[in-house]
Amino acid sequence: MYVCICNAIKEEDLREVARHGVTDPEAAYAVLGKAPQCRVCLDHAEDVICEERARCAGRCPARSLTLPGGGSFATA
Repeated sequence: MYVCICNAIKEEDLREVARHGVTDPEAAYAVLGKAPQCRVCLDHAEDVICEERARCAGRCPARSLTLPGGGSFATA
């Protein structure tokens, strides 16, 4: 299901970045190479990220993500 229509971000996209340690929607969008547009989706995006982080707690190892442009987002 789409969470953000403006950026075509799907729920699974947010769940994947959450499993890598991203904890807020704006950071998740940045990892995906996007930026919030109308911002209507941010509350739902936060709910999806929090839900996935709770499911993952204690069993997902810390990882780092490669950002668009070659940077990285490291998590503890």
